[in-house]
Amino acid sequence: MAAWVLTSLAAAVSLGGAPMQSEGASSGRELPESAANLDFIVFNRTGRTITAVAITPRGEGAPWSGDILAPRDLPDGERGAASYTRDIELCHWAIRATFGDGRTRDFPAVDLCDTIRVELR
Repeated sequence: MAAWVLTSLAAAVSLGGAPMQSEGASSGRELPESAANLDFIVFNRTGRTITAVAITPRGEGAPWSGDILAPRDLPDGERGAASYTRDIELCHWAIRATFGDGRTRDFPAVDLCDTIRVELR
């Protein structure tokens, strides 16, 4: 099955404020019209309530998606679902969390091929 299928529920990614490693832009290939969603679970460990989550392909210069978080508000210590319909096959994504006060924080290096559990710290 294609590499973009997310298979591991047990793996966890812990993301701090570490700067993005400098690597070349990751290229992707177009997926068929019937491509599945990119689904993952967001664990909020930021100490603040997250009100929105957006993603963009890492290093692609593409615009951020709209809000993909369910439920609308994700308090610290809670988890929520994120789902995004995409048209390219990529593993590395950047995630942007928007907080209740309107501030944002970017998590620039998330490999969504290796995990569907994303812990934002």
